[in-house]
Amino acid sequence: MSDLTRSRISMVAAVAVVLFTAAAFSGCGYRVRSSVGKLPSEAQSLGIPTFRNLTTYYKIEQLITGAVLKEFTQRTRTIVNSSSSGVDLVLLGEITGVDSTPVIFRNEREGSETFGSAYLVTVKLRVRLVRSKDSAVIWQNNGYVYRERYVLNSRVQDFFSEENPALERLARNFAASLASTVLGR
Repeated sequence: MSDLTRSRISMVAAVAVVLFTAAAFSGCGYRVRSSVGKLPSEAQSLGIPTFRNLTTYYKIEQLITGAVLKEFTQRTRTIVNSSSSGVDLVLLGEITGVDSTPVIFRNEREGSETFGSAYLVTVKLRVRLVRSKDSAVIWQNNGYVYRERYVLNSRVQDFFSEENPALERLARNFAASLASTVLGR
């Protein structure tokens, strides 16, 4: 084979690799986080006030609101703050239920009491996006249900409540899903 033929084959192979790579990555779903989605074009600011806690669970509204604020701040170029005044859009949320249910039971020894060793924490929420100037509801979901599993350590001397870390994971997952839904509508 001549040098010219080898050069052409190398060039065709290089172009094929570039085209294949471009085709493979064009539909893979990866995007820069800040470009995941946008709010309506007239919205220059978004307020996310502390979610209302309609449960008796202490400070869960702060945990979830903090995760939502962080997620929206990271995923949009819109100004995001925790105020409901002086903004174009307001994201309002209510925590309507929190429940922790045992899902796995065990006995330490024969004849002893049965106790839960793994639990499922469930949080129910209502969320709506409202335009400030006319109070029009742009988007809403009244039926968010999020669950997170956690395991209890059976040794009393090593006991550490895993419920709070489970709620933190749940809050992050909820915030990511909410941001994807609202920004991708």
